[in-house]
Amino acid sequence: MIKIEGSITVFVDADNTLWDTDEVFARAQLALLEQVEAAVGLKAATTDRLSFIRACDQAIAARHHDGLRYPPHLLVRALVFALQGQPSEVAARAAWSNHLPSMLASVDEVALVKRFFAALKQQPALRPGVVEGLMMLEKANATVLIVTEAARARVEETAAELGLTGHFTRVIEGKKRPDLFRRIVRLTGDPATAYMVGDQLDRDIAPAKEAGLRTIYFPGNFVPRWTLDKEKVGPNHQVSDFAEAAAIILEGETAQSVRAMRA
Repeated sequence: MIKIEGSITVFVDADNTLWDTDEVFARAQLALLEQVEAAVGLKAATTDRLSFIRACDQAIAARHHDGLRYPPHLLVRALVFALQGQPSEVAARAAWSNHLPSMLASVDEVALVKRFFAALKQQPALRPGVVEGLMMLEKANATVLIVTEAARARVEETAAELGLTGHFTRVIEGKKRPDLFRRIVRLTGDPATAYMVGDQLDRDIAPAKEAGLRTIYFPGNFVPRWTLDKEKVGPNHQVSDFAEAAAIILEGETAQSVRAMRA
């Protein structure tokens, strides 16, 4: 890894921190539910259709080794069971079984999964304050590193589509573990000037905090049921706007510089 120089090091998550991936997923999931309903001739017995499909989604993810990255055909199958009145947990377990309902024969799983993946390629919207916040950090000569567990090429492509190219130093792909943050911080300077901004308490905030970074929690609209308790994780700050996170970082740097001058 190339050594990076900068007075401030800021790690930033991509999905649901810089841009609203959850909204794209929500639209794709609702479209999938509608397509499964049409195929089996049943309707979800609820007005909260997103909660209906996400109950199945999270029940599957909780038991799959890839978590929320499980194969979507399992969600199609779980929805068929759920539309027949099965609770989400039962539907999720049944989706794995070899005893699939006869009405599943009327569902073209391959076609539905293909449409689902196509829907996920829709461009997400930027989250509040992102451009303003990145420009604030850029002006302060901060090293801004997007750290992601998604494919780096996809993140770079999305960033370019949203006009963010040039507002960050580089994209780093890897498992968000404390050792990843420690290793990069060693190459960028003093850990006391390193921050993490992210929307996930378990994948962004907790490992960064363990590595000694100051943490800023920027929650999104989707909070998985297995999310850690915020009070136990203890992020240093919580914001509702990315520019607010940038301001906190820059204010902290100013205070630190003043203390250093007085020492």
